[in-house]
Amino acid sequence: MRKILLMFLLIGTVFALFFVTPNKSVHAEANGHEDHQLFEVKTKFLTMRTAPDEGAEIVGHLVVGNKLRTFEEFNGWVKTFYAGQPVWVMKEHISLIEEQVHVEEIEPEFDEEQAATKEVEDKKSTAESHQKSNSFDKKEVSENAQENFTNPFSIKQENNEYADIPTGYLEAKEMKISENTIMITKQELEGVEILLDPGHGGKDSGATKDKIFEKNLALSTAKKVAEKLSQAGASVHYTRENDTFISLENRVRKSNSHQTDAFISLHFDYFNDPEANGVSTYFYNHGTSKALANEIHSALMDGIPMADRGVRTADYYVLVNNLKPSVLLELGFMTSPTDFEKIQTEEYQDKVAKAITDGLVNYFNQN
Repeated sequence: MRKILLMFLLIGTVFALFFVTPNKSVHAEANGHEDHQLFEVKTKFLTMRTAPDEGAEIVGHLVVGNKLRTFEEFNGWVKTFYAGQPVWVMKEHISLIEEQVHVEEIEPEFDEEQAATKEVEDKKSTAESHQKSNSFDKKEVSENAQENFTNPFSIKQENNEYADIPTGYLEAKEMKISENTIMITKQELEGVEILLDPGHGGKDSGATKDKIFEKNLALSTAKKVAEKLSQAGASVHYTRENDTFISLENRVRKSNSHQTDAFISLHFDYFNDPEANGVSTYFYNHGTSKALANEIHSALMDGIPMADRGVRTADYYVLVNNLKPSVLLELGFMTSPTDFEKIQTEEYQDKVAKAITDGLVNYFNQN
C-alpha cells in the first residue's frame, strides 16, 4: 500500500511540473514577432549611441525622415544597425510607419507574359525542349521566369542595386535603404546656412613664415571645410572665395544681412615665442555663441593632434558686431615649428574640416 501511495505521489508531481512550467521556446518565438518593424525619425536630430544609455559613446545622428528597422528594445531604447555596427536610439523619438508582414502570408505576383517569353526562349534552346514543346511544367517555367524578376522581398538602393530585407519580412513600397537597416533620406546639416570667413586676403597677408602667408592657409582650409559641410547637407557661403581683400565691416555685414546659422572665421596664430603652440577658439556673445564655440572646440580637440589652448572670449570685430552665432578659430601657430609643419598639409586641413563639421552637427543637435 505504501508503494502504491508513493507511485501516485510521483505521478502527480510530474503532471504538476508539466502544466505549471512555462514553455520558454513558445515565449521566445512570440517576442520575435515584435521585432523588425519599420520606424521613421520624427525629431530634428536623433543621436545614435553604442549602448542604451545617454552616457554611451555617440556614433552619429539621424534626422527627420530617416527610416530604420528595430531589432531589440530595452528600457525605452531600441537597437538597429549602422555601418555594420549595432547602435541604440531612444524610442520616443521615432514613430511606427509599418507593421511587419510575414513573407509566407503574401504571394508574389506572377508575370505571365514574362514567363511565356522565357518559355519560348527555352523551347528554342534545345531540340529536347522542342520535342516537349506543348506543355512545359508550370513550376519549371515559374522558376525560370523568376530569374528575371526583381526579388519582391528587396529594396532598391541609390546605386540601383537591391538589398535584401531581413528574412521573413516584406517592404510595403520601394524606398532607399543603406547597406544595413537605416535609410538616410536627409543629411545631417540639411537646411543649415554656414558662412565661412577665411581670415585676411589681398593686401592683408596676415602672418608670414618662410614665404607662406596666413591668408592662403586660411583660404585652403576654408575650402576643405566647405567641402565637408556640403557633403553633410549644409548650404555654405564665403566672405571671400579668392585672394581678395574684404573689410571687417563687409564680412560682418554679409553675416548679419543673410540667413546665417553659424559664422566661422578661420585664422592661424603668430607669436614671438616659438614654444607657443596649439588651437584656440574665440567667441564674444555668451547668449548666441558660447555653445557653438564649445562644440566646435571639443570636436577639434577630439579630431586633430594639437595642443588645447581652450575656449576664450575676445573682442574681435567680426565677433563683437556679429548678430549671429559666431566663432573665430586660431588653428595653430605659424611660429611654432611643429604646428607650422602640420598646418600646411592637406591631411591636417582635412581633419580640421571634419572636426568643424562634427562640431556643427553636435551643436545643431542640441539647439
